[in-house]
Amino acid sequence: MIRVAERSDRDKLYVLYRMLVPNSKRMTVIEDQIEAIRLDSSNFLLVYEENGELLGTVTLNVCMQALYGFNPYGVVENIVVHDDHRGKHIGQKLLQYIEDYCRSIDCHKIMLLSNSTRHRAHQFFEREGYSGSVSKGFKKYL
Repeated sequence: MIRVAERSDRDKLYVLYRMLVPNSKRMTVIEDQIEAIRLDSSNFLLVYEENGELLGTVTLNVCMQALYGFNPYGVVENIVVHDDHRGKHIGQKLLQYIEDYCRSIDCHKIMLLSNSTRHRAHQFFEREGYSGSVSKGFKKYL
């Protein structure tokens, strides 16, 4: 089942995020931030739960712009599927959920970035219809 994350998911989210960024010294998962995202109508922290366990998560930010009238766009971040549950279509279900929602609010595109070394993730995103050759992503960490 896919649902919005709650404060009580903090520790389980931490485990998933550690799989995404195992060596991060800055990673901090805060209950108040989970709640702030839950209450924000433009931001979504979603989890895939099965038998009380969190097996995946994804963040969606819906962004306004002036270029395409009232059509927003979505930004996907931090998509993680538990290492022991890959290959079970959990990531696919999370992305489909996001795509269905974005279509329902007339988003004109969904963007995501992926670490340049995550080749298996890139193959997954391309299988799901995301093109890695349309744009080039840039990041500046502050």
